[in-house]
This record gives sequence, structure tokens and C-alpha cells, in this order.
Amino acid sequence: MDGNYKTHKLLFLLLIFLFACLSVKAQLLNQYWGHPFNSVSSLLGGAVIAGDAGNTAIYYNPASISEMKTGSNLSLAANLFSWNVYHFKNALGDGIDINTDNFLAQPQFMSFSHKPSFSKSVNISFAALTRIKEKMEMTYSNSEFIEILNAYPGEEQYNTTLDYRNDFTDFWIGGAISQQLSKRFSYGVSLFVSGATLIYSYAYSATAINSNDTLNGLHISRIAQSTYSEMTKFTEYRLIIKFGMTYEMNNWRLGLTIKTPTMHVFSSGKRTRREQDQTNIRGKNGKLLSDFVIFDGQEKGQLNSRFKLPLSIGAGFIFNMPGRKQKLYFSAEFFAPIKGYKMVDAQINPDITSNVPVYDTMSNKDWTSFAYAANPVVNVAIGYRWALSEKLGFLNAVRTDFSSVNNADLGAYKDYNQIKTTTYNLYHYSGGVQFSIKKNSFIAGGDIAFGYHKNQKQMANFTNPVEYDPNTGRALQGPLENKMNSFFWGFSIYVAATLNFIHNQ
Repeated sequence: MDGNYKTHKLLFLLLIFLFACLSVKAQLLNQYWGHPFNSVSSLLGGAVIAGDAGNTAIYYNPASISEMKTGSNLSLAANLFSWNVYHFKNALGDGIDINTDNFLAQPQFMSFSHKPSFSKSVNISFAALTRIKEKMEMTYSNSEFIEILNAYPGEEQYNTTLDYRNDFTDFWIGGAISQQLSKRFSYGVSLFVSGATLIYSYAYSATAINSNDTLNGLHISRIAQSTYSEMTKFTEYRLIIKFGMTYEMNNWRLGLTIKTPTMHVFSSGKRTRREQDQTNIRGKNGKLLSDFVIFDGQEKGQLNSRFKLPLSIGAGFIFNMPGRKQKLYFSAEFFAPIKGYKMVDAQINPDITSNVPVYDTMSNKDWTSFAYAANPVVNVAIGYRWALSEKLGFLNAVRTDFSSVNNADLGAYKDYNQIKTTTYNLYHYSGGVQFSIKKNSFIAGGDIAFGYHKNQKQMANFTNPVEYDPNTGRALQGPLENKMNSFFWGFSIYVAATLNFIHNQ
């Protein structure tokens, strides 16, 4: 019977592992809990504020690095691959969908922890980690013959394009110290330096070409055009401090953390640009509208840039089920709102267009700045650990990763330009195994996630276009409608090792 039990147990683990070897990265600027560090904490969905975070304790709760008993250890995590799939239904009009994916492979986490020989109650830890690394690129182009220009008979060649790029990486490096004041209570503090890089661009064009005219026997093409583009790029360096404490009682362990808002130090590589033009467009009355170009580009000392992370408060518990070799984990973290501010603060330039009437009608003449705001968010994670033997354990979890920017209130900056990004919530399931060889610990597993948001405003509308819409001021497009549905799936496999290379007696 023992043999059958062990066989069933191994088969069960294999099935779970095959399903769990799937993962996802954080969705650009919108989520706070997208941190698959390829460690025990990842298999538990980050539900480790109260402890058992292993090598990632410095990130989740610096007080819990005091769990380390003696010696030193080095932890390395390698992400085998991540495959993220994006689908946007009706993104560019009725029946015009955009699909894209990316394949990422990169190291995620490295840490070193040490218990000094001069103190039995103090632990120190250092870590370098990638909190977020995401890259999404989309392109679209199409050419068809439709009737769109009112002043010319027959069909025009209607050419449309869209290009989108959003790359965001947030790399942290820092250290922490904790002290165990008693067998029950520990506290700790960590200090991180973050380098966050954003590379963003968005552009579309719509052109209508009528080739039916002749002049003095020559073939003449009438071209109407409407284009738009925007981009920004910068790297910001900031400081983050996190305080934590843990408390044990009987079969319970409690944890509490407070993380400060990011403290801006400086930014580098700053660039921003925005352009819009319109040529040979006629209004509904048939009169030719004024051609115009609005353009401005600034860089380096001409602008300021920063990306804020808010104050957050986390709490959690671990319940050790008596006699079952099982543990239940729970963590929740509240992220405070971020009031509207200028993420990119460019200088106001009155010479961005030679068409004075167009400039006068602009609702916001701060043309190249970008605004940002975030809602308050509460994320929750529930984890479970089953110790199958002294050297083998199964871990899994579910967690949320809610969007912070969906319908965020920009306040005084509501008329400012914003980065165009997704707004769906993500839901994760993670799982895998942890095993040890001698004094070294290894994990293998992953995470699967899904996100969905319906009835969003379209990126563009290239179906049933009109030459000019006086209500929106848009040319060679249809009206933007709330018909876009966005979907996200993410898959990954990762492994990690914690090497206990020094052991003090």
C-alpha cells in the first residue's frame, strides 16, 4: 500500500507540474503584483508576507530574512521562457482585430543572505531583481478601394497603418537587515534603488488617393491624408524603503509591511515627441479645410520625467495545519491612489504649428507632456503547501493582479495626453514542486494567467470612414466606439536554486 500511495503521489505531482509550468509577466505599467521571481514565493503566489519567502524575503518582508538559521546562501533564478499572447477584438473597427505575442527569456532574481557570526539575532541580505520586464509591439496595414472623398466621384485607394510599442523594465538592487528580538517577534527594513525604463510609441495614418482626374492631358492624383504619432522614452532612478515585522503564536505566523512611495532621484535618456497633420480634407459643406501640422519634440534638459509607485501596506498570515504537514498562506496588499501628475513634463511651445486658428482651438497647449494617475488597488493571494516528504513538497496558489489605471481620475490633467495601454485585470494560478539535495534547495514550476476587458474605446476606426467628422475633428476615420474587447494569456516555465555554500557550526 505504501508503494501505491507513493506512486499515486508522484503521478499527482506530475499532472500538477505539467499544468503549472505556465507563467506570465506583469502587464506594462498597470499592475503592481506582477513579480514571478522564480522562487518558492512565486509558487505560493507571493502570499508570503508572513514568512516562508526564502530568498525573496528581502522583497516581500525584510523581517522574514531572520528565518535563516546559520551560515550564508546564494540564490539564483533563471527564467526558461515566457510567452505572452495579446488579442484585441475590433481594435481598429468592426471586424478588424489585432493579435500579437512576445517571447522573453531573462534572469529574474539573485540574492545573497548572511547571518554574521558576531550576532545570533541579526541577518543581512542583498538582492538584484527584475520587478517587471514587459515588451509589446503591434503593427497593422491595409489597402482597399472605397468611396470616401466627397468632392471626387468613384472609389479612392484607402491606405491605413498603425504601429504600437510599449517596453517597460523596472530593475531593483538593494539590501536589508532584520533582527529577531524574541522567538516570536522579528522586524526588518530594506532599501532599494530602482532603475525604471519606459520606451513607448503610438502612430497611425490614413490616406485616400483618387487617381481619376486629368489636367491638360496629364493624369492627376488627389491625395487626402491624416496622420498622428507620439512617443516618449526615459529611465528614472528612485529609492524605495520597506519596513516589515513578523509575529508567531502557536500554529499561526503573522506579517505586516509598509512600503514608501518611490522617491525620485534623477532621470536620464529623456525624449518626447508628438505630431499630427491633415492635408486636403473637406468639411461636410464641401469647403476645403486648412491644412495643418502640429509638431513638437523635446529631449534631455528640456523636460522632466518620473514614474511614481504609491505607498502600500501589506498583511498576511500562515496557518500550520497540525499533524497534516500542510500550510495555508494568505496575503493582501493595499496600494494607495496616485493623484494625477505629469509623468513627462515638457515645456509649452507656442511655435508648434504655423496655423494660428488650429493652435487657438487646441484644448491643451501643453502638447508633448504626458499625464498619469492610478486608482487604489487591493490584491489578494492564497497559497497552499503540502510536505510530501522531508525533501519534497508541492506548492500552489491563486492570486489577483488588478489594473490600477482603469478609469483613473486625472483631475486637473484630464485634458492631457496619456500613454495608451491595456486596462484589464489579471488572475493567476501558480504551482510546482520544491526539493532539496543535501543543503541546497531547488524549485520547478510556473504560473498561468488570464486577463479580459470588454467595451473599451477603440485604438482607431478604419471601417466606414468619413472624410471629416466635425464633432471629433477626426479625418478619414469612423468615430471611436466602445467596441474593443481585449484578452491576455501568459505562459512560462522557470527553475531556481538556493545554494547554501557556507554553514557555521
